[in-house]
Amino acid sequence: VFELTPQAGGGWTEKVVHNFNYNGTDGAYPQANLTIDAAGNLYGTTGWDGAYEGGAVFELTPQAGGGWREKLLHDFGNGTDGATPYAGLIFDRNGNLYGTTLWGGTYGAGTVFELMPQSGGGWTEKVLHSFGNGTDGYAPWADLIFDTAGNLYGTTYEGGTYGVGTVFELAPTAGGGWTEKVLHNFNGTDGAYPQGGLIFDAAGNLYGTTSS
Repeated sequence: VFELTPQAGGGWTEKVVHNFNYNGTDGAYPQANLTIDAAGNLYGTTGWDGAYEGGAVFELTPQAGGGWREKLLHDFGNGTDGATPYAGLIFDRNGNLYGTTLWGGTYGAGTVFELMPQSGGGWTEKVLHSFGNGTDGYAPWADLIFDTAGNLYGTTYEGGTYGVGTVFELAPTAGGGWTEKVLHNFNGTDGAYPQGGLIFDAAGNLYGTTSS
C-alpha cells in the first residue's frame, strides 16, 4: 500500500505505507482500490494468503509517529465464507463493510459478504449471497454499489443464462436476508465477461463495461 504526497515544486513523493508479507498471518496480492473512513483509516482486500490462504480484509490505522498499523479484519477460506476477494469495499451508513469474493461460498462460485464491527473491536462476517446456483452468475470480480434504498448492485464475470456474465441486484428483506435478482444476462454479442463495477446516472440507469 503506498501514498503519494504532492510537493511544493509540483512533483509527488511516494511512501510505502505497508508491505504485505505472504507468510500466513498477513494477506498478499491486493488487487483492488482502497476505502477510507472518516477517521482516516484505510480498508482493503488481498486476493491471497491470510490464515486460510483465501485472502483477507485489512485495515490500516495511522499512528502518532507517522507509521501505520495493519490489522486483518477477516481471513477468507474457512468453510463456505468465500475466497479470493479481488474487489474493493464499500461502507453503508452504519459503518458495515460490503464486498465480493471471486470464489468460495456454498457453490464455490463466489459471494457477496458483509463485515459488521463489534463492540469488542472485532468484525463479524456474514455471507449475503452465494453465486453459482443454476443460471445465477458466478465469479464476481468488481466492487459493489448502493442505491438510495439500500439495494446492492454488481456484476459477475461468468455464469448466467449464456455463461458470460451478469448484472445483479441484491435487495434486503424484512427478516434480515437478501434476495438476488439477475437484471441482465450477457450473451456474447452484447458484451461478455464484465470485470468492472457499475455506476448510476441521475435517472437511475446503470452503466458498466465488459472485458470482451
